Amino acid sequence: MNQSGDLSAVTFHRGVEREALRVSRTTGKISQAAHPKALGSALTHPSITTDYSEALMEFITGVHDSVEGVISELRDIHLMTNRVLDNMDECLWPGSMPCALKDNAEVPIAYYGESNSGKLKRVYREGLSNRYGRIMQCIAGMHYNFSFSDSFWTFLADFRGADISTPEALQEFKSQQYFALIRNFRRKSWLLSLLFGASPAIDVSFLPKKPAKLVALGDHTWAGTSATSLRMSDIGYQNKAQDGLFVCYNEVDTYINTIKGALQTPYPAYQNIGVKVDGEYKQLSHNILQIENEYYSDIRPKRVTESGEHPSAALQKRGVEYIEVRIMDLDPTSPIGMKPETLYFLDTFLMCCMLHSDDRLGADECQQLRKTQQEIATHGRDLDDHFDFGFGPLPLRDKASELLTHMEEIAQFLTEQTGNFAYTDSLALQRNKLDNLDTLPAAQVLKQCEQYGSYQEAMLAIGKAQQQAWLAQEVSPELEQQFKDWAEQSIAQQADIEANETVDFDTFLKHYMQPQ
Repeated sequence: MNQSGDLSAVTFHRGVEREALRVSRTTGKISQAAHPKALGSALTHPSITTDYSEALMEFITGVHDSVEGVISELRDIHLMTNRVLDNMDECLWPGSMPCALKDNAEVPIAYYGESNSGKLKRVYREGLSNRYGRIMQCIAGMHYNFSFSDSFWTFLADFRGADISTPEALQEFKSQQYFALIRNFRRKSWLLSLLFGASPAIDVSFLPKKPAKLVALGDHTWAGTSATSLRMSDIGYQNKAQDGLFVCYNEVDTYINTIKGALQTPYPAYQNIGVKVDGEYKQLSHNILQIENEYYSDIRPKRVTESGEHPSAALQKRGVEYIEVRIMDLDPTSPIGMKPETLYFLDTFLMCCMLHSDDRLGADECQQLRKTQQEIATHGRDLDDHFDFGFGPLPLRDKASELLTHMEEIAQFLTEQTGNFAYTDSLALQRNKLDNLDTLPAAQVLKQCEQYGSYQEAMLAIGKAQQQAWLAQEVSPELEQQFKDWAEQSIAQQADIEANETVDFDTFLKHYMQPQ
């Protein structure tokens, strides 16, 4: 990599969050059943919770030093979950874009019990419902949580000529460099949509009318013929209130202050909704953001929070601890929503983003990158088309090939240092996609839609087949007991939280919503 210093002991720390709708195995409709008691409390279980909807499951792994560790834990969670869902005549929906949904009322909002923290989660989701509708909130994805080992920071500080002789200086350096990674990620993340985007089609119920950029595939599916990730386009997550919100990733303090400003700035349309109306909460506040997590971004700086602490306050006090990549679609061809080679590629990609440069991002560049990202999401499989990456239009094939070439040296280095050929193999797999466009995940999804007659039927067939494969696997008594214990312990923990509340929800919320 033409850099001095010792990277021989570098390791990565990573974890995954995978979302998936529960649907009826018979009809393919979204589940109306409560979160399964056999899987414990969604409020307190260490690995299994819900996202927006009671039917939108979220599986969370611990932090691992190996890709294999992440995959193994995620497989265990899926193995046990599918055994429970089988008894409910349900399966997991494998796609990022949701199943056919009749209307907003068909989507049950997640319930977390009667504790103040549980009610806070519920009211926040009520706010999302009143602001954006429930159907949009049923989109699912994979989040990749990633950080570098201590040995990497020693190397990078030496390379950058930075003084990290005190804990405070080291943490400040980490935060600055993570933000440099984020800036480069925003410059390059279009490549992830191109190579891993797997949401080129939607059920017609997702939108009130067909957008001009989509075509009809039969009576029940709309698709982008060269789309990669409609989830990441303006068809997916939409938020007019945030359109004018310019979040700067050049400085930690500027980022935090921008987010805090949005938390305290009223938005007229949300003011019209009201906060507490006729004794019932409609949202947490009438500001642009109710809480920080409402700000949607394809990558976030993160720090583990303490009880009652806001994410921005944690960042401000203790700096960036890791980053969360949120751009990744679910891979419907994988029973856990992702393949190991994808995670190896992400490791290499994030290393590339960290080592590339620490150039600042301007407002004009941000706007152009956002526009290009949207265009690649809607027609990025046309590799001969020209896109503007901030320096004038270039053929997408050339730009993608150039970026993969930059990554090859890093992949080779990681393979040499670890003895693990998965890094170079993963890069070769992705380069092959540029020469064989039919192997792109989005192309495979469209082929399945055509084969089964619609997006709905294709995803349901895949989900049912994946569940049957899980049910055919044996479960060790130890794993079964572990998940049983977790379920029982989480239910007891939720009950204990509810039994020990000392203030009413109004008082709790007033305190929680105070600026930190």
